[in-house]
Amino acid sequence: MASLGRLTLLIRLSSGGFIMATEAAARQRRRGRALRAAAPVAGLLAAGLLVWQGSYAAFSATTQSNSNAWVTGSLSLTNDGGTGVFAGTTTATFNELGLKPGSTATKCITVKSVGTAVGSLKMYESALVDSAPSLGAQIQLSILAAPVLADVPASCAGFPAVGTTTVAVSTPLTTFPVSYATAVGPVAVATGTIFVAYKISYTFVSAGSIALDNALQGKTVTAGFTWEIQ
Repeated sequence: MASLGRLTLLIRLSSGGFIMATEAAARQRRRGRALRAAAPVAGLLAAGLLVWQGSYAAFSATTQSNSNAWVTGSLSLTNDGGTGVFAGTTTATFNELGLKPGSTATKCITVKSVGTAVGSLKMYESALVDSAPSLGAQIQLSILAAPVLADVPASCAGFPAVGTTTVAVSTPLTTFPVSYATAVGPVAVATGTIFVAYKISYTFVSAGSIALDNALQGKTVTAGFTWEIQ
C-alpha cells in the first residue's frame, strides 16, 4: 500500500506538473499573440512620429512673381477717299457719268492704320445696289495694294511700281468678295502709323452684243467697300 500510495502520489505530481506546464505554455502563447498584435500598432505609431518629425523639422524656401498683367492692343483704320483727308467713312471716290462699253479709269485710295497690334489688312465689298439688267456684272475691277510712306493722291502719283499685292483682277462688282473671310490679297500691317495705298481700276466691259449693251443704257450701279484689319 505504501508503494501504491507513493505511486498514486507520483501520478498526481506528474499530472499536476503536466497541467502547470500546459498552462504556462498557454500563457506564453497568449503573451506572444499579444506582442504580435501590438507590433503593427507600435510600427505605425513610430512611422507617424517619424513623419511628424520630418514634416515639422524640414527647411523650406519660396520665390514669387507678382503684378503680372495682360493688356489688349488697339487697331484703328481710316481712309482718305482719294481726297487726302482721312475719315472713318468717305463717299464717292468714283462718281462716273456717261459711261459706255470700253470706258475705264483708275483712282487711288489710301488707308491709314494706327495701332499697337500687328494685323492683316483686307478689302471687300460691303454694299451693292445693282440694276436690271445688271450693270454691276459689266463693271470689272482690278486692284493693287502697296505699303507707302504717306498718302497717295487720287491720281495715284507716287504709287509704287514694285512691292504690290494683287487684290483683284478683272473682277465684276457682282462677284467681288463680300467678307473678310473671302477677301484676297491681304497686306501685312505693322504697329504704329502705317499707310497702304490701293490702286483701283475699273473697266466697263461689253455685255457681248449691241442689243445687250443697249439694254444697259441709263442704268446705275453703286457699291461700297470696306477695309478691315485682323
